[in-house]
Amino acid sequence: MLGASLALPAQAHEGDTFRPFVSYGTFFDSNLFRLADNESPGTPRSERYSVLSAGLNVDWKPGRQQIVASATKTRVRYNRNSIYDSDGNDYQATWNWRLGNRLSGNAGATQSLSQSNFDSVGLVNNQVTRKRRFGRAEWEFHPRWRIGGGIETADYANSASSLVSQDAQQRTQDVVLTYRTPKGSSLRAQVRRIDAEYPNPQILASVCSFLFFCPPFPMNPTDVADNSYKQTEYNLLGDWSASGKLKLRGQLGWVDRQYKNVLRGDFSGPPPQLKDRPDFNGLAGRVSADWYATGKTLLSISAYQELGGAQDINASSVLKKGASVNGVWLIREKWRLNAGATFENRDFKGDPGTTQLQRNDDTISETLSISYMPIEAVSVDVGVSAGRRDSNISVEDYQFHMLFANVRADF
Repeated sequence: MLGASLALPAQAHEGDTFRPFVSYGTFFDSNLFRLADNESPGTPRSERYSVLSAGLNVDWKPGRQQIVASATKTRVRYNRNSIYDSDGNDYQATWNWRLGNRLSGNAGATQSLSQSNFDSVGLVNNQVTRKRRFGRAEWEFHPRWRIGGGIETADYANSASSLVSQDAQQRTQDVVLTYRTPKGSSLRAQVRRIDAEYPNPQILASVCSFLFFCPPFPMNPTDVADNSYKQTEYNLLGDWSASGKLKLRGQLGWVDRQYKNVLRGDFSGPPPQLKDRPDFNGLAGRVSADWYATGKTLLSISAYQELGGAQDINASSVLKKGASVNGVWLIREKWRLNAGATFENRDFKGDPGTTQLQRNDDTISETLSISYMPIEAVSVDVGVSAGRRDSNISVEDYQFHMLFANVRADF
């Protein structure tokens, strides 16, 4: 299909089991750390940097089973801000299993190490280690009906001491009932439960432990909040092939997040006061469409309202509302034009006890690029992107533009 051929930089040959690859990209960013106009005046804003990646993709099909795995090493080097140089990795393995004609599922694990996005953490040099384990099973008890469920555990660890309150262990379980129409469309009802544990409290306020001599003496927290929560979701999901050129997908559900509000951690001084985080419940959903207007063009649009987490200390959750438009034009057999635009509003909900103004952000970004495949296994991408964030808290505003070029080869 056109969508698959446009989405991948280089295609693997049918029957290939092992596919090593290497890619190199160079970037210029006018505002690397996403700083406001008058924020950190001594910090170099514009930056040139490179990203070198190499790895191996595995797709092995012994009988009716399938093993999909990948291993990637990444090296990021900055020209002016070399203290932020980083090395990352990404390992993934999934077993897509099948037992008989009615039982199927998957099991797998992933682990990665990568640098945090600067638009989330600013000037903090933070490496995030993510570990994930998952498994699913599905039973086709009728040609049009299936029932299944899954379990997943995730572990997030931050290297920066200022972000240890974002360390988390998360356990997710769900049950799904699926109905498939004779034409291939589907409707699914899902119940999902998430249990998230944040072992380190989020410090909202602190005082010096010895008069005004801090440092060298440590700060003692006086107000903290617990980010741990249990969340239940009731979702209705569907996809519909309206025609040979139009495909629709949607999800609508009710989200109920209950915070645990437990005082956690060891404190050298007097125990701090726990500020309860308020619970949240409401509608969440996403709708998207892919329109294959011609054999050489694809237009994708989406709109959503979703509940996310917030690293800002002045919010217990953030409600995200947004939309995106992306288009692809296959100019010639080896040339492709890509364009996209996104808008997102973030409304930071919940007051854990501070008196500061609650944040509300609008973020807009646009991207335009052109891709060239001189041969099947090599792709070259060159493009530009720009964006800005407008916030009711001026220090959170930023704007940027970026130029990039990337080449990738699959062997």
